[in-house]
Amino acid sequence: MAHQPSPAPPIQLAVPTRWTTQDSNLALLECLSMATPTRPALPAELILQILRHPTRWVRLYSISHPPSVEAGKPIVVSVNKPTGIPILYTRPFSAQEVALLRQVVFTFRSRDQGFSSDPDQGSWSWFEASLAQFPGTDEDGQGELHNAAAWTGSYGWVGEWMERHNKRLEKQPRYKIQTNRHASMEPEEYTIELTDEHELVQRVQEGDRVVLWACACFPQWENRVYEAKITVLGMDDLTMGR
Repeated sequence: MAHQPSPAPPIQLAVPTRWTTQDSNLALLECLSMATPTRPALPAELILQILRHPTRWVRLYSISHPPSVEAGKPIVVSVNKPTGIPILYTRPFSAQEVALLRQVVFTFRSRDQGFSSDPDQGSWSWFEASLAQFPGTDEDGQGELHNAAAWTGSYGWVGEWMERHNKRLEKQPRYKIQTNRHASMEPEEYTIELTDEHELVQRVQEGDRVVLWACACFPQWENRVYEAKITVLGMDDLTMGR
């Protein structure tokens, strides 16, 4: 009886490493810039146009935190407090980041006071964005000594912070980016994308920070903010990591 050969062991396929967008961009650049038997290499100008597409953008920076000490307990901005409170801001932009910048994305979860006596007059609970330049003591975007995480129930520090930076804040326009749903009892998550066609993104200079403001106006109106995030997207610097 002929000897039966042993079955071949199963092939072990390596699990591919998860690529980042930058890995994909580098591979795309190398592929398109090389000629093949069936096509010539693409011109550099065309490759650059491909890499400028929004799907090729990479995250340059992001910052987020729940703006209250107690989980689920929001910052409450109301008319008897400052009309707008800067709840989150980025670190200063470097010259390289300004050159690469293409989009700023704001994500926050919020609601108003949950009731209204005049629903036809719209909502007076909203968010704004601006630019500002602060000294290095507020480097991480959460305020000096992380006090931004302790704003709930204590607005004294906010008033002091705003007074200290008021001249810098007044120099820059504020852009309304979102209004809370009128008289809502449940917080909703909003995502606002400002591209390089928006004036705020176009005006960013070296040393600027992007600031997210929570605002409310008129008696009994509130802006309850449960969490917030700012993400900065830009073109890939293909020299990074090489």
